[in-house]
Amino acid sequence: MRRRRFLAGLGASGLAASAGCLGFLETEPANREPPLPENRPDEPYYPTHYEGMEMAGTSANGRYRAMLSYTFPHRFWTVTGEETERVDFESSEDAHLMVSVWDDEAGVALPATSPRIEYTNPDGETGRVNPWQMLSQRMGVHYGDNVELGPDGDYEATVQVSPGGTRRTDDVQVPDGPLTFSFSFPFSQGRLNDLEFTDIAGDREGTPGAVDPMGMDAVSAGQTPAAESFPLEVRGTQTAAGAEFVAATADERGTLATGSDETYVAVSVRSAHSRFPLAAATLSLDAAGDTHQLVPTLDPELGYHYAAAVPGLGDGDALTVRQDAASQLARHEGYETAFFGVDPMEF
Repeated sequence: MRRRRFLAGLGASGLAASAGCLGFLETEPANREPPLPENRPDEPYYPTHYEGMEMAGTSANGRYRAMLSYTFPHRFWTVTGEETERVDFESSEDAHLMVSVWDDEAGVALPATSPRIEYTNPDGETGRVNPWQMLSQRMGVHYGDNVELGPDGDYEATVQVSPGGTRRTDDVQVPDGPLTFSFSFPFSQGRLNDLEFTDIAGDREGTPGAVDPMGMDAVSAGQTPAAESFPLEVRGTQTAAGAEFVAATADERGTLATGSDETYVAVSVRSAHSRFPLAAATLSLDAAGDTHQLVPTLDPELGYHYAAAVPGLGDGDALTVRQDAASQLARHEGYETAFFGVDPMEF
């Protein structure tokens, strides 16, 4: 099962943009992927290899930024509930294109923006693509898909993103409507084939761990603060299946907790090695004798987290966090076995 692009008059050619996938496949002309490691662990692991990416450019719209890039096509996994389904790239697909969007003033990536990319190739033919929301070890949360590229030459692309339905705190602005970003860039197969390729050789491949994220604004905007510097009172930190859970509280948090009889409970769920938020999960909280739904929330200090305003919570009261469904983000190699089967945690 996969969502496919609609191509208007492109035939075998197309261009797509996609958020942040830095793939795990080789640079040979046939684009044959190496075999997956045997006995992959139920947590993040070192993939077979990783490669560089080519920047198509960045674009600004007020306080918002978008980055468009591409790399080699590669396999990835979609998630439905607790099940994954592998998606292999098709023989006609020769690139993986990506887009990341963030609020530059607040310094946070915008989740659930459902981008749509429309493009024109050098022959004047047009098409569009709705990429997947994905998680990769190099790029974190982004949108991407494998595509068939058009001929070498100059491309024009427009990325439109919706405001997204994720709840915001006071300091993260909700756009009034869709945001549009424009890009002009050259593409050639030779430029793609020249991208850097790094083979993870030896005994590290397939072992628990993760490669380092890329040092880019689009990536750092998507990372959550470290537990030791989390800006609320941390009640505890636990790790399971490669996911780190940081539970924290505050007596008052903007308009989300009144400060009278409510406590703001924030649970930051992130990849243990790189602190990428595990978006699109379903979490609930048992606290103060009641069960509360933890709502995905975006905050400039806390980043993407799950939260509830809990009345009557005492300083010594326990918090029980339940992962009712794992993150539904599509996964790049190295993440497809992780973050599932988490038991309830008490803080």
